[in-house]
Amino acid sequence: MMDRLFASYGDTAPSTTMRRPRKCAIIGAGQVGMACAYSMLIQSTFDEMVLVDVDRVKVEGEVMDLVHGLSFVEPAIVKAGNIADCQGANIVIIMAGARQRTGESRLELLGRNVTIFKGLISELVRYCPDAIYLERRSSNQAAS
Repeated sequence: MMDRLFASYGDTAPSTTMRRPRKCAIIGAGQVGMACAYSMLIQSTFDEMVLVDVDRVKVEGEVMDLVHGLSFVEPAIVKAGNIADCQGANIVIIMAGARQRTGESRLELLGRNVTIFKGLISELVRYCPDAIYLERRSSNQAAS
């Protein structure tokens, strides 16, 4: 009986068990997208992460920052890319969206975001047809 109480966790699965690599794509490298990326990296959620943003220079800088901290977490591949680089992603997290301009109505903002999403979704589905898609909702969206 005491043997079962103190059994090692490693005893439950054969040592030859390998999990397949998990790939995530995050579309939008703003504050929310980067917080999401950071959180998933420190929790070792994915083996590979691709970050995509219309501002290529910004996303490359953000990736460099994340890569500098990789030695403190389980090994992962983090790279800046484009929609085609998302191919094979298991999960696609869409954090992209336009910021509301001063004086712009929420309906006008919605129209701009619809345009953005129409272009994104058709491309993403082409490269990641079997992925699970997640999209952020702002607190304003949830309240209305």
